[in-house]
Amino acid sequence: MSTPRPVSLQWYDNRGMPVAPTWDRAHLVDKVINAYALNGTELARDVVDLHLAEAVDKAACSLLRDQWKDGFPVAAYSELLSAIAALRSLLGYAPTPTARDVHDWARALRDISHEAVMGVPADLHEVNIVEGPHRGIALALWGPKTSQAPDTLPGPPLTLELPIVHGDSETLEHGTAFYSRLKRPNLNSGQWEFWLDRSHEFPAEGSRPHMLPITPDQGGRA
Repeated sequence: MSTPRPVSLQWYDNRGMPVAPTWDRAHLVDKVINAYALNGTELARDVVDLHLAEAVDKAACSLLRDQWKDGFPVAAYSELLSAIAALRSLLGYAPTPTARDVHDWARALRDISHEAVMGVPADLHEVNIVEGPHRGIALALWGPKTSQAPDTLPGPPLTLELPIVHGDSETLEHGTAFYSRLKRPNLNSGQWEFWLDRSHEFPAEGSRPHMLPITPDQGGRA
């Protein structure tokens, strides 16, 4: 019995050159909606973009929260970020970070904090952001060994300015979330906690961390 040859789905033009497939975006969005429906999540067509972006937000923050732990959760976050980035590319949505982008973003913040204290004795401190768009993120940042303000202990930078985005791919707006640290680390965890800076306007509801490189026309700070 002969085995049938697999049918190729590749198309070629009249010169024999391969033709890139044409994707029906609406059909792909329907497939995404149907996949979520199987899990009991009902999505309207106009919220698929934001739902995927918010999933990236949770996965990225969880990845940095658990980055020092061994086991499957960290690997799962990494795979989820890659899968959503690929899916969003197919759907034509604005790009979102992979795990490598997230780690590069965190390392860049650490390097910036180190540059700020070069030439003076410094220590590396574990930082936890406890509210705002970056809630749940744990970072390692440099800080001087001497107090930076009256009645405060030596530690990481007193403030952080982190890039954020708001809206979907059609209405994407870039901005900055401002954070300030407490005077002393948390007695239980030993981490330095950062809260939204009350001297600045709070980020708009629904704002998300922006962990991709900032381009000049986007504004904000890397």
